[in-house]
Amino acid sequence: MKKFGLYLVTLAALVGAGVAYSAVSPSTKLQKQDRVYGGGQFGPGCFSNSTLCFANPRNFAVDAHAEGDGSETAGNSTYGTPGFTENFRSVRCLRVEGNRAVIGGVIESGANAGFGYVEYFVDRGGPGLGDRDLASPSLLDPLDSLGWPAGFPSTCPSPTSGWPAAGPPVYLEVDEGDIVVQDAPSD
Repeated sequence: MKKFGLYLVTLAALVGAGVAYSAVSPSTKLQKQDRVYGGGQFGPGCFSNSTLCFANPRNFAVDAHAEGDGSETAGNSTYGTPGFTENFRSVRCLRVEGNRAVIGGVIESGANAGFGYVEYFVDRGGPGLGDRDLASPSLLDPLDSLGWPAGFPSTCPSPTSGWPAAGPPVYLEVDEGDIVVQDAPSD
């Protein structure tokens, strides 16, 4: 009977340790963050509400997160034409509103290294729900350009209206891939 009691105490301690461990899970922090992640390909084609057209497809990948207020942004992304060098880009700002996100930062490699960029995304639930996600072309300019919004690259423009120098975002459907946008809950 003494052994049985020892087993029960050991089992209770292990279960208690498991509960305590799961309470500090990293997923708790992730649920309180704005996030955008995924990748794929879009194009060729013409963008919505625009005369901008691409003759070649574009590949992209993104993994970025920030606190719900947009602070402490971290992440990276790539963008480019298949068969050519894709640009590696640091993400320095992320702004999420509902199912829409915009990332911005600095291009770290390739012909445009040192330039600033922004790219917009819309999570429409993915192809399994009947609607393809949307991605914008990567808009870039030298970091000292007056066209960037105030505070750029640490502050992103609105994911819904863009900014006056560039106008509203334009999109193509993501042909291959998926984008996930997570808007942190308001406290």
